[in-house]
Amino acid sequence: MFYSQVAGQEEIKASLIKSINSNLVSHCYIFEGPKGMGKFNLALIFAQSLLCLNFHEEPCNLCNSCIKANTLNHPDLHIINEDEKSIKREDIDDLINSIYKKPYESKRKIYIIKDAHLMTVQAANTFLKTLEEPPADTVMILLTINSNLLLPTIVSRCQEVKFRNISKETIISHLKELNSDIDAIELAANYSNGNLNKAINIINGNDDILRKRDEIIKIFDKIINSDSDIIYELENYFDEQKDYIDTIIEIMIMWIRDVMFVNSNMEGFVINKDCIRLLRAHGKSIKMDSDIIEYIQNVSDNIKSNVSYRLAVDNMLLKIQEVFK
Repeated sequence: MFYSQVAGQEEIKASLIKSINSNLVSHCYIFEGPKGMGKFNLALIFAQSLLCLNFHEEPCNLCNSCIKANTLNHPDLHIINEDEKSIKREDIDDLINSIYKKPYESKRKIYIIKDAHLMTVQAANTFLKTLEEPPADTVMILLTINSNLLLPTIVSRCQEVKFRNISKETIISHLKELNSDIDAIELAANYSNGNLNKAINIINGNDDILRKRDEIIKIFDKIINSDSDIIYELENYFDEQKDYIDTIIEIMIMWIRDVMFVNSNMEGFVINKDCIRLLRAHGKSIKMDSDIIEYIQNVSDNIKSNVSYRLAVDNMLLKIQEVFK
């Protein structure tokens, strides 16, 4: 594998490469970021780089170490918690037994721990002991969605590497290798939240965000074309969708934003270009000086602050009716 195969994260790549070239590799890293950001793939490439016999900016992909690492058959490359389930004390005991043995073929042993935040308390406390006196020939890479879910004493002994959202332009560039429909590509990129893996799943039809979008657009259309009774008819729907309310609110904000762009003759900035006729129709009734987007954003914050969920949603829908009447 090559670093160029992972989209974005250029600063992280440069830092990891520099650490190898300058012989300043840490004994333990925490790769933090949402799922689908390329943490595991970049950890694998970093591990391959550390094992490569001819490393220079990129692993050579030709030596025996690279060939074995590429097929996950290198005896000094260990993947912990491949199933991404709870990591128990026994799993860490096995890791410790392996860590204090000499490498089989290389100068280093590499351990990649997936979903490290899933360690039990007993497992985390046991793992902490290995960080207090880490073997010099060992590099550990902990992958997590949030380093705050790890013991602070573990975090303080590791080098944190935070993965950032990938730019829309970078995502579009990668999606063009999979699809030639530029409108579909832009739509997937816009709904990916800077996550390449999510964008790929959207473009391949393996993510239901666009189905959810279509569902919310139909509900939005029904809300602004009905009387206030519709608000109470939709209560059961929104109760069932409570776990997805952040996604629903995000879709609504994107829709209203598009309506405003259409009304301002700025259709080039529209995200939902495949719904342009409905956007124009909704644009005929919107009060353009409204603070509706800020209001809906505050609804999301209020729900997180334990304001009554049903009351917050009902008021949001009534506000939408008021702005679009």
